[in-house]
Amino acid sequence: MAKYGDKPGSVLVNLALMSNAPDKKYPYLVITGPRAQNCNKQGIPAKDDIAELEDILDATTNFITGVTARVLTGTFTHNCDRLNYYYVKDTAGIRSALGRMYSRSYGAYNYTIKIKHDPDWITYRTFLYPDSATFRWMNYSKTVAGLIEQGDSLTKQRDINFEVYFRTDTDREAFADFAKSKGYNANKLLTSQSTVAPFEIIISKKGPVKMEVILACEDELAAIIKKRRGYYNGWTAPLDTVHKQ
Repeated sequence: MAKYGDKPGSVLVNLALMSNAPDKKYPYLVITGPRAQNCNKQGIPAKDDIAELEDILDATTNFITGVTARVLTGTFTHNCDRLNYYYVKDTAGIRSALGRMYSRSYGAYNYTIKIKHDPDWITYRTFLYPDSATFRWMNYSKTVAGLIEQGDSLTKQRDINFEVYFRTDTDREAFADFAKSKGYNANKLLTSQSTVAPFEIIISKKGPVKMEVILACEDELAAIIKKRRGYYNGWTAPLDTVHKQ
């Protein structure tokens, strides 16, 4: 979820495609989907309308598959529109074919069809795919959701753990010295199975499980991790069993 202009929007994206993006076999981008008939003032489709919009998108995906090879990269919902983003091999006749499909099967809905040449997958890499700030928010939300699901009230301070990997033991030791100078504990030195960055370290600092605290710690560590060619693997926190019901 994010704000686009003056209204909220949501993106569903296939993150796994980034490792091979751009796929030169699919140089054209097709953006298509229906417009909700019922949505609130913020442009969010009504709950009852979502199921029908999803059925239309599923039908669109099946239809495009029958016309040309395609890769569905993501879905964007904003200002009453729910749009799928496909990279396709060929666009010959696809606009008119989609228009016929919508008119024949979903005549009650307005719809969008946009087609453009995007061989570098710029839209996927810079719009659909989350930036670093969004990734950090996603990781924070995922960890916190896991704690809450287990009954944690998030009211108790505890050791926040940060996991980092390095290519050499020298880099790891330099990072440990820096972390200690900033008030972290660095007493878990492990050797991972990774052949690229096998020298793991878990450092910790006591504090509340709050986003501003976690992000401040990550910002504090980012420069030294980059300088020492490290790989940051996220944060964890132990469950507060005292407040568990």
